[in-house]
Amino acid sequence: MKKILLTYFSVLLFFSTSSATDCSNGRYFNPIFPKVKRTNNIKYGAKRQSDGAMFDLKYDVYEPLGDTVSERPVMLLIHGGAYLKLLDQNSPDIVLMSTYFAQRGYVAVSIDYRQEPNLLGLLSEEIMVKAVARALIDTKDAVDHIVNTYSNGNPYRIDTSKAFIGGVSAGAVSTLFIMYLDSLQQLPVKYQTWVKETIGPAADSILRTKFDHVKPKAGISVSGALLDTSWIVNNGMDLLLNHGSADDIVPYLYGHPFNIQTLPVLYGGKSLYPRAVNQGIHVEFEDWAGRGHVPFMNLTFPDMIFNLINQPILDSTERHIRDFCYRLLDCNSKTTGIRQNLMQEHLAVFPNPSNGNFNIELPKNIMTTKWELRMYDLMGKEVLSKEYAGNAGYISLNENLPMGNYFITMQYRKDAENFVYTGKLVITQ
Repeated sequence: MKKILLTYFSVLLFFSTSSATDCSNGRYFNPIFPKVKRTNNIKYGAKRQSDGAMFDLKYDVYEPLGDTVSERPVMLLIHGGAYLKLLDQNSPDIVLMSTYFAQRGYVAVSIDYRQEPNLLGLLSEEIMVKAVARALIDTKDAVDHIVNTYSNGNPYRIDTSKAFIGGVSAGAVSTLFIMYLDSLQQLPVKYQTWVKETIGPAADSILRTKFDHVKPKAGISVSGALLDTSWIVNNGMDLLLNHGSADDIVPYLYGHPFNIQTLPVLYGGKSLYPRAVNQGIHVEFEDWAGRGHVPFMNLTFPDMIFNLINQPILDSTERHIRDFCYRLLDCNSKTTGIRQNLMQEHLAVFPNPSNGNFNIELPKNIMTTKWELRMYDLMGKEVLSKEYAGNAGYISLNENLPMGNYFITMQYRKDAENFVYTGKLVITQ
């Protein structure tokens, strides 16, 4: 499994303000820290499981090794596992994602939470509702514990004003519930009773005050769902949805999880997206046609054993999350003061792979007199810099480059702003 995940290289620097984040040298966008420091099994509590046994609640912290910045954005990630005791904070996808963001300068936190020890619990509506309730309160306690470290010396050097929360599968369900469940009254009456039995009489107060210590800037849901689309209101948090259209575990549109009729109907990414748009939320939807549950995982045999992670899809997912969060960091340049805009459209590069003789198709309908080309190797070293006239449809290059992966940026300037397009190229001999 790859330890270094490929990403498009582009330095995104924004106009300086006194409160802006310094993202110079590609910080929060490029993997500028090759090594990551991981602190494991930080205990944030101990609680009883549904079977009465005590369970130690822990999280792992990933930090960029050698970083000197005093406060860094924090990315809280929640693993999946259907709320059954199948996975923990060491879930391979969460480890990869935590490493990815730590390499870019974030502090990533992977949390564990109580899950149902009896796998047959999946057949019971009451057991699963209570399992979700336990996971929600555990997640809130983990957040409170992390914030408490900020108030007591801030050993992980986090910036609580730049917090993000996200999850995969059950972790994505928890993310969405945390974002949009604000009161017990939003739940059916019998669910209210079950939640009170699980959390206690203070359950409603906890939901109403969940963001008293820190409120995320955005939530990220990979194969998540909600009990009711009407819960989604514009509460100041942005939303990124990622879902596969062939998901038969967590419904892509709506339905029963696992097609188990005793479980409640949930509404997946395809249903949540138009509601979020309607509410005026900044929402983006990465819609994976034909992919199943957790698009970047291969969950059928034999791939599940030998090739669990679909690397290209994971790369795409991580890039999307990276770009989505970057725009919320209020980055600034201390050197140029020129605003740079990353364009969603990617450059068409062909043939690709190439032996060094290749073409780049320029974006259409752009009125400019000059394009600037930059190419970088995987470590961020600039290997090529050229300028081209702005009236060309495409440019042709024939370069003697070593074998490997390269990042390409094409940019033009208009009204003191740079507009940047990105692409990638593989050189073979």
